[in-house]
Amino acid sequence: MGQRINIQYSVDIDDLGEEVQRHIEDTFARYLSLQTHCGTTDGDVLLSHEMIEKIDKIRLELAAIDHRLNDASNIIYGYLHYRAQENMATPPAVADIPRETLGERPDVSDLEHQLAQFNNLIKKKREPADEISNQGK
Repeated sequence: MGQRINIQYSVDIDDLGEEVQRHIEDTFARYLSLQTHCGTTDGDVLLSHEMIEKIDKIRLELAAIDHRLNDASNIIYGYLHYRAQENMATPPAVADIPRETLGERPDVSDLEHQLAQFNNLIKKKREPADEISNQGK
């Protein structure tokens, strides 16, 4: 097996399942081929150069299978990450919320009045502190 490089290409989101399926089917076909062609026979000399070569071919093919499964896994991970980000970034639109959930617009005038009083209270509490700090100047 030669040197590996990472490539990137785009696939329509509706075709991702087929892409993953293609990777898995290729992996399974390689695995079956490995089982069929790499077994030992009674005529094999286990402690030989030929057996070392056979084992090396098996290991290389297993590595290729592992890489292919990793590619499929990365595609699935990328899709799940995309969906999670999409769900977090898209709050429900007001139009999507049932009207009975929204109800009538609440009367906020009392809340606005209380907020104004709170702001006035904060201003009054700051004034003595501001006067003390200005006196020292």
